[in-house]
Amino acid sequence: MRTIISSFVIVLLLSLAGYAVPRYAAQYNQACHLCHVDPSGGGARTLYGAQFFAYTELAVQETPFEEIGKIQPMLNDQIQIGFDARTQFYGEEYSESNSFLQMQGDVYLAFRLSDQWLFYLDKGLYSNFEVWGSGHILPANGYIKVGHFTPPYGLRLADHKVFVREKLGMQYGWQESGMEIGFHPEIFSGAVAVTNGSTQLIDANEGKAVTARADVRLPVGGAFLWLGATGRYNETTDIEDIIGGGYGALTFGPVTIMGEADYREMGNTASLIGFGQATMKIRRGVTAKLEYNFYDPDIDYESGAETMVVVGCEVVPTGFLELIPNIRYHDFDNINIDSFYEAELQLHIFF
Repeated sequence: MRTIISSFVIVLLLSLAGYAVPRYAAQYNQACHLCHVDPSGGGARTLYGAQFFAYTELAVQETPFEEIGKIQPMLNDQIQIGFDARTQFYGEEYSESNSFLQMQGDVYLAFRLSDQWLFYLDKGLYSNFEVWGSGHILPANGYIKVGHFTPPYGLRLADHKVFVREKLGMQYGWQESGMEIGFHPEIFSGAVAVTNGSTQLIDANEGKAVTARADVRLPVGGAFLWLGATGRYNETTDIEDIIGGGYGALTFGPVTIMGEADYREMGNTASLIGFGQATMKIRRGVTAKLEYNFYDPDIDYESGAETMVVVGCEVVPTGFLELIPNIRYHDFDNINIDSFYEAELQLHIFF
């Protein structure tokens, strides 16, 4: 295992890059829907995101405009296609194992029925899928969305191992059926969704989940500030699940600091979850990352907390390819569980 970790350290030192898509919103002072079809972010990219942004702002080697014109996500005037595939090789010191894992394999279809109406299909690996229709028919650049989708909670990070996604059960594959309403008036963004509160196709109980978030983006001197609040109430058959938190980011020059903190009450148990990340853009397509995660499953007990520190990197050599090596160090405030290292190398192909 130490040989594997040493190899990844060499890769990290040679590569020097970072990983977390929501940081682009902070870096460029733009809402997520500039580059994504879904107004809440994530999933299929808009024409701007798929053609221009990926091949110019993200990639080490900028593609000439005449070559960008050959990249055509539009099958015709109404139908756009896209995909994301993430394959990962990882090794874990704790279990003394290593394996290949196909983390993601999503194909997107967006049917533009008119200037206001859209039908969206995302078929992922295993049982993961999204299917919804949306209409930008409300004031203040507002929309309504109905179908099966990921509710709008916190930072929609692509890394499913960060604690603010994993410990809350909001990893890849978290989708629920229901309705969402959102607004994007200039520097503000907000959305609220009423869903079944379960990833099952049919949630037969009478309780429903309400998930919401709202944020603002502000220029502060030569920096960009992004501040948001988020919450979720889920009334299940046996217990109430209440989550609330805040998130934000600050970008100054090549440095972006981003984080999220959440408080959860489930029955008689209260827990705390935190995430913080600092990235530095070394050059176009090359960014360094340092990350800290914290999880206390029950704040009434002095022991039992878990932390994870990540040193990672992201290299985008061209507009459709991304290399992401990470080293994770897990530490536990529990005498029965030893700390351990985990190393991974991820290949991300996207369109």
